[in-house]
Amino acid sequence: MKTVGTKAANNLNDMEDRALVAGCLEGDHAAWEALIRRYQRLIYSIPIKARLSQEDAADIFQSVCVKLYEKLHTIRDGERVSSWLITTTSRECWRISALNRRDAMPSGSDDENSNLIEIPATGLLADEQREVLERQHQVRQAVEALPDRCRELITMLFYHENELSYVDIAGRMKMPVPSIGPTRARCLEKLRKLLDGKL
Repeated sequence: MKTVGTKAANNLNDMEDRALVAGCLEGDHAAWEALIRRYQRLIYSIPIKARLSQEDAADIFQSVCVKLYEKLHTIRDGERVSSWLITTTSRECWRISALNRRDAMPSGSDDENSNLIEIPATGLLADEQREVLERQHQVRQAVEALPDRCRELITMLFYHENELSYVDIAGRMKMPVPSIGPTRARCLEKLRKLLDGKL
């Protein structure tokens, strides 16, 4: 694959999926890296939500990336890369889950299903789950596109592992506590504009 200059590589982050796929098909290594960077969280989120191990999630990520590279030429112009990735990653999760269940079966069992209890699924249906994952991905992409200060604030408010108080956030961002509310409102408005028409 060919490489591109730093300025061109930075511009890749703003390109649509269709343009990145076209770049990948032309052998542009930077376009491939930008495409994977854009979707790595989405790919990893699916096995993690399926309660697979970190090791399984890493294996699935690698497998999906290989499949994407091999199938790029089959992705039609109008097809969304995110939909293809969600479907492919979900199938890999099912495959790994089935292998894990088979490996966990007691040796000498005649019927693979004899020790499995049928439990109705409580999660979302496949199509609903796909829509949720796509919306989450679009929101993450919009947050990434925010100015640095807004991105940092939104991340601390909504994506931090532990819930942070305004006092904690003010200390980390070196801003007065009363300024957080208005700044939050301005940042959310910028986020809303970025997401306008996408959700």
